[in-house]
Amino acid sequence: MWTSSRSQAQQRTAWYVGTTTAVVVTVSGYALLARATSDGTAEGFLTGGLLIVALAALARWRSVRRSDRAGTAARLGGGQPDERDRRVLEASFAVVGLAALVATSFTSIAALLGADAESLLTALPLLLVAVLVAAFVVINRRT
Repeated sequence: MWTSSRSQAQQRTAWYVGTTTAVVVTVSGYALLARATSDGTAEGFLTGGLLIVALAALARWRSVRRSDRAGTAARLGGGQPDERDRRVLEASFAVVGLAALVATSFTSIAALLGADAESLLTALPLLLVAVLVAAFVVINRRT
């Protein structure tokens, strides 16, 4: 079921504008980082940014061409989600929000007790991404 109030032409235009903006931001970020740093930060930024754009384009192609066989993640990544896909994503974000409250509380307590704050702040986003992936898979399977 499709619930968008935009026409197909508007959706296509929004997709192209978003993709073009992502490429411009990635290349601009690369140009700024190439001047400011001497290590491989700029190349990593460019590679990561363009990889995400390419994966989003692949998901978009799959969700537009083969929407009956595209999975929830492909439809979401390609900008073609239906009501169920949106509910799965919303529920996954709700789980991440709850996990973030608990994890930041424990992180604050651990930092007060003398744990290395840099390590805690490095681990926290990784934990939340792992929770998002796990919640998405579980909720997607159960609904």
